[in-house]
Amino acid sequence: MLLSAAGLTRSRPCTTHHLSLADLEAQGGVLKKARVVDDGDLVTAGGITSGLDLALWLVRRELGADTALRLETMLEYEARGTVWVR
Repeated sequence: MLLSAAGLTRSRPCTTHHLSLADLEAQGGVLKKARVVDDGDLVTAGGITSGLDLALWLVRRELGADTALRLETMLEYEARGTVWVR
């Protein structure tokens, strides 16, 4: 919601915690039904554990699947749900 308040999500695909989706949409965000939304230079996530999914997605995107899988093992957390990518 800080990104939205700064105008960075206006007319862009995004997501946030389910309790704030209406506010995000009212501020001009284009809501996507996904745990993580990757619009290139703007990446958003839906909630607390979605933040872990966002971090793992960025590792996968920037450093590759093998690195992301090793990080999942280290964290004892498996990424889940949908990643929406432009």
